Amino acid sequence: MNFFSYIQSHQIILLFVIITMGYLIGEIKIWNFSLGTSAILFVAMLFGHYGFTLNHDFQVLGLILFIYAIGLQAGPVIFNMSKKQGLRLYSIVLFLLFLGALSTYFAALFWQIKMNLAVGLFSGAMTSTPGLAAALESAHSGAASTGYGVAYPFGVIGVILFIKILPALFRTNLKKEEALVQSREKQSHEEVVRYQVQITNASLDGKSLKELNLAHTTGTIISRILRNGQLLVPGAETTIRIKDIICLVGDKSKVETTVPFLGKKSKQKLPETRYFESRKFVVTNKAIVGKRVADLNLNAYFRANITRIRRSGMEFTAEPDQRLQWGDRVRVAGDAGHMNDIRRLFGDEMKKLEYGNTYAIIVGILFGIVLGLIPFSIGKVISFNLGITGGVLLAGLFLSNRGKIGPVIWLVPAPVKNFMRELGLTLFLAVVGIKAGAEIVNTLQQQGIKLLLIGAFITLVPMIITTILARLKYKMLLIELFGILSGGMTSTPGLAAGANMTDSQMPLVLYATVYPFAMIMMMALIKILMVLS
Repeated sequence: MNFFSYIQSHQIILLFVIITMGYLIGEIKIWNFSLGTSAILFVAMLFGHYGFTLNHDFQVLGLILFIYAIGLQAGPVIFNMSKKQGLRLYSIVLFLLFLGALSTYFAALFWQIKMNLAVGLFSGAMTSTPGLAAALESAHSGAASTGYGVAYPFGVIGVILFIKILPALFRTNLKKEEALVQSREKQSHEEVVRYQVQITNASLDGKSLKELNLAHTTGTIISRILRNGQLLVPGAETTIRIKDIICLVGDKSKVETTVPFLGKKSKQKLPETRYFESRKFVVTNKAIVGKRVADLNLNAYFRANITRIRRSGMEFTAEPDQRLQWGDRVRVAGDAGHMNDIRRLFGDEMKKLEYGNTYAIIVGILFGIVLGLIPFSIGKVISFNLGITGGVLLAGLFLSNRGKIGPVIWLVPAPVKNFMRELGLTLFLAVVGIKAGAEIVNTLQQQGIKLLLIGAFITLVPMIITTILARLKYKMLLIELFGILSGGMTSTPGLAAGANMTDSQMPLVLYATVYPFAMIMMMALIKILMVLS
């Protein structure tokens, strides 16, 4: 038995050979361009051309892991974005993708291309692997992966080149745009400050913090009180006295508004004491996930206050109505003697953030599979189901946004999500590539140049029209468009090209914002195209 016969009869070995070769080739850079993970697809196509096959179950498993990870990633972003910002960004991305779908539909009609091949060209031209997954499920044909393989290379290169030439086309100074973005960010993100304030308002003398309820009325927190040289950690029943020096914590504008009501700013520094401590904790206790800061009542129980919360890289003042999420980093200031009790309340177990709850992941995926099998109907004419991709995606979106149902935490740590997505993608690409490889040479011989031109058309036309619209109607900056276009085209190489042209983080932020939405809409549009065919 020779080597080729051996690996064909041992599917696991063949799978790992393809993935390993794909990763190695994907790391090769030519003029700062590399195929990355997508190289697995092209290696698999080569194996498929020479008669190798892989079990379809690998594809299904990879698809499930990949799509569920996308849903987990997208849920909190999509459902928690402000309406104004979300409407503007999502409308631009939807317009971009709609133009791509429209270009695909008319190209298929004009050049007489079968729709199962055309949707592959669409997903390749938009560099969307989730789109390819939806195309394969809807088309039930390997032609979709062939179209993807033909259109993908220019899809990657076309986005990079278009982003690179945008500053020259619009004669734009990116440094000026960076300065403008920094100015906007300073206005929109308030600094969390600590002011020492001397109480001079006589009407407050003798009132308890519970009566004042500053957290609700002003959005500020009193974390410490200096009275007659003694430092106090306040509780709900602690009273305010004239000449007290307090530490007031909150957003700068809120603190500055509150100071005149209490008294006046003081230059006196509060002394350190062994009875007071400020410590950070991580929320890993299932019992308090979803509860409001006020519900914990730390003042009454532990003579302590939550002063700040850090979530997804952003730090903000803790306000009473804010609900705690799994993995929040909270800063608590209060009585040092109660810090161990507070630690037990929050959980503070970093290991729980590093390892996902396997049970929750498996049950969430199973819920999505079942959901995808449920038949839906619109009147008596249209009957459909969501399929594996739709069901698993919807489950990931819903569960990650809910965060917790009963005792089960559905949120998955970022490293685990990334691993699920990458593993699923490699399995999926290996199988669809090997299937496409059996057909691609014949397809290219018959209509190769035509398919390449159609793919380039689908890549470029939506980007050109969308850029013009975004500049004229929304007055978008180019550094914003770098992120929106690369996210809408689901192009990581495009993002890298844009990010390398500016020191601003704006392309990265907007890419991460629109990327999940773009993946979902690509899948929906491909299903619509297949229905229309």
